[in-house]
Amino acid sequence: MSEQKMDKRDWSVAWKNPLVIFWFAIVLTVLMVNFFMVSMAVVTNPGLVVDDYYERGKNHAAIMAKRIEMDKMGWQLNVDLPIMTESKSDTISLSVLDKDNRVFNVDSATLYYYRPSDRHQDGSVELASTGEVGQYKADFSLPLKGKWDVILEVVQGENKYSVGRSIMVQDAE
Repeated sequence: MSEQKMDKRDWSVAWKNPLVIFWFAIVLTVLMVNFFMVSMAVVTNPGLVVDDYYERGKNHAAIMAKRIEMDKMGWQLNVDLPIMTESKSDTISLSVLDKDNRVFNVDSATLYYYRPSDRHQDGSVELASTGEVGQYKADFSLPLKGKWDVILEVVQGENKYSVGRSIMVQDAE
C-alpha cells in the first residue's frame, strides 16, 4: 500500500497562511504608495494660484460675453512665435487683420507670459510697430525651460482682442 502524506501544516495561526501574508503585503503596498503621493503633494509647489478666484468666478458671464464680442469682430492675429530656448532672446512678430483680411493698425499690442508653476516669473512685453501697417515686433526671452502660457492682446480704442496658447521652452544646450 502506498503511504499518503499527511499535511502537517498548522493553518490555525493566520501569519503562517500564505494568502493572509499576500493580502497584507498588498494593503501595505497601497498604504505606502498613498503616503508617498500625499507627501509629494504637500512638499511640491501647488502650481498656479489665483488670489481673486471668487471675483473671477462671478465675472464668468462677462468673460464669456467678451469672447462672443471678439468672435463677432472677426479680427485675426497672425503670430510668428519661434521655438523658444531657455534664456535666449527671440523675435516675435504679429500682423493684425480685420474680418475682411485687410491689415490695420492698433493702439497697442502686448504679449503676456505666465509660468503656471511660478507666478514670480510672469511678465509682459510691448510689441512695437515696424512702420508697416498692422505689423508689430518685439524681442523677448523666457528664463526657464518648460511650460509657459502666453496671451497676445491688441487694443484699438474700446476694442480688445486676445489669443492665448501654451508653449514649451526648450533646454539651452
